[in-house]
Amino acid sequence: MLENLQNDLDESIAKIKENLQINTRNSFLQGSLSKSPINKLADLIIDYAVKMCASDIHFEPQQDYLQIRFRIDGVLLLVYKVPQQIQIQLISYLKLMAGMDISEKRLPQDGSILYTKKRLDIRVSVIPVLFGEKIVMRLLSSDSKILSLSQMGFSVDNLHLFKRLIKSSSGIITITGPVNSGKSTLLYSVLNYLNTQNVNIVTIEDPIEMKINGINQMQVNLKAGMDFAKGLRAILRQDPDIVMIGEIRDEASAKEAVRAALTGHLVFTTLHTSNALGAVARLIDMNVKPSMLSIALAGSVAQRLVRKICPKCKEVYQPEENSLEALLLGKKFHAGMKLFKGRGCSFCNNSGYVGRIAVHEIMVLDDNIRMLIAKGEIDLKLKRFLNLNGMKTLLDDCCEKVLSGITTAQEVWRVLNGVYKFR
Repeated sequence: MLENLQNDLDESIAKIKENLQINTRNSFLQGSLSKSPINKLADLIIDYAVKMCASDIHFEPQQDYLQIRFRIDGVLLLVYKVPQQIQIQLISYLKLMAGMDISEKRLPQDGSILYTKKRLDIRVSVIPVLFGEKIVMRLLSSDSKILSLSQMGFSVDNLHLFKRLIKSSSGIITITGPVNSGKSTLLYSVLNYLNTQNVNIVTIEDPIEMKINGINQMQVNLKAGMDFAKGLRAILRQDPDIVMIGEIRDEASAKEAVRAALTGHLVFTTLHTSNALGAVARLIDMNVKPSMLSIALAGSVAQRLVRKICPKCKEVYQPEENSLEALLLGKKFHAGMKLFKGRGCSFCNNSGYVGRIAVHEIMVLDDNIRMLIAKGEIDLKLKRFLNLNGMKTLLDDCCEKVLSGITTAQEVWRVLNGVYKFR
């Protein structure tokens, strides 16, 4: 597909050079936008991004050309280099479609495009860089289906534990991980699972990424003065059973979430932490008292996404004893064992991977954990307690998926290298 994209872009750019006076500033504005060669070029790029399941499109000015990269399965892939002489027209056209000021080139801008051709809500960010303006497009599909919990990559034991956790009558449950780790996808799956006629579910989000029938969803509106904390205070007057806060970003929203949990509500939210235990430290950093947090927090779930081995070029191999596989698998590694990897083919753009699957780490609070949090002993003592009591870590879940032939040790290292110190 990458080769097809490059051939189609070659043809489209050749037509632009033929039909436009490209040395005339904003010449693409002459005539109908919908029929202009620049419009067709932009459509072609977006259409292929959708076909290739890209989450983001990067337009990056270089010294001699405009580089286009797609983020596919969490990894950026260079797809094309647009000639520099077309750069200004293409960037200006995209800014215009996103409702931005095309004459403003000194300041960052944000906008959006409702791309009805593919039912996409495209969030657009522009920043000034050395050789022009860099644009990043986040592609959000209006047709995205909410995954069931069984489709979220949970192992059998983790799924059982997670379902037990989210059926808590009250408390805060945090979903943690970096950007693009599937936190929102998991939250929507949870809300859909809990959504019945017997409960009142209200959310405060920024932005609302998926619409769920039967759930009352609020959008943060900073221009109108409604942030997460203010929205949450309003929600608590709406007789909610379950509350979802898109993200806890500051002290005010953290304290409102704790207050909601302590008054008998089940609260779901997200945090940017490296592991499940990190949620505790993050909330304490936001000036939530450990004694209050120990009562309010029900559990924390860390999630990452790892790429899956391409089914078209999957092959067996035997790792060496001093390999990365041996380092990651530890005692589960043995001489002569066989694992799987992707050789690389046209189906996976020679990456060896197609699609992603989630890996998890679930911390459910009990009396012992609550006591340690209340005392502020969240570092070595709590870590040691969790290890001794057999909490399955992100690495444990990843290793199971390596042994099952779902992903590779190299992919696990790429995703978790910042969480664990591999030597």
